[in-house]
Amino acid sequence: MTRKNTKFVPAKSSAKDTREGIDAIIRIVRRFGWSYEEWRYVSKRVLAKTDIHPERTGRKLPRVLTAAEFTRFYEAIDKAKDPQHALMLRMLFYTGCRVSELCRIQVTDVDLDACKVRISQGKGSKDRYVLFSKGFATALRTFVKSRPHHRYLFQSRKNTKFGVRQVQYIVGRYARQADVTATPHTFRHQMITHLSRHSGLADAELQVLTGHARRDTLAVYQHVALDAALEAKYHQAMKALDL
Repeated sequence: MTRKNTKFVPAKSSAKDTREGIDAIIRIVRRFGWSYEEWRYVSKRVLAKTDIHPERTGRKLPRVLTAAEFTRFYEAIDKAKDPQHALMLRMLFYTGCRVSELCRIQVTDVDLDACKVRISQGKGSKDRYVLFSKGFATALRTFVKSRPHHRYLFQSRKNTKFGVRQVQYIVGRYARQADVTATPHTFRHQMITHLSRHSGLADAELQVLTGHARRDTLAVYQHVALDAALEAKYHQAMKALDL
């Protein structure tokens, strides 16, 4: 008996069938603990075999704090006099790392002399280096020396690494005290926006630091930052109007 090759022809499905199919895939991913790359591979195969097309959505600009809000947030942290919180939440801004990446940083990942941190297995299971300022390195060196038994750079009272939700809670608490709206990811947006405006780095260079999979993703930050010269030209042109 010979086996004939058959071509898979996807049947038209209802919204309910599609939802149930997606839920089944999610359960499989969770059960087997697939990596990001494995999930991407399966997603592409599913899309190629079905008529499911993601709905196109409009581009949303990332929310960043104003200069006054940014200052108030860190002033609220400093008033609490918790050195670990002060350094941890400054690390979020200086490096632009994701909160899950921040939680996994070990002391051995930090090069205090070169002012850089190795991010191991970041989004997409990729390793990269991120930088922090030389001024910040002094405070960080003192902090590391005062905690010689730490495995992770920042550890909870139980001497374990912080969880993502713990950091989210900490940021939310200080945000309420400062009367601002912020999450850990706000400071990733804040850092990229700041560098887009002030550093002169090309998108390819920013991509290396931020770990974005696609360079065109960074284009949105150009709209948030707005060039200072562009703003000056706009205000000069509007001075003649009297509305």
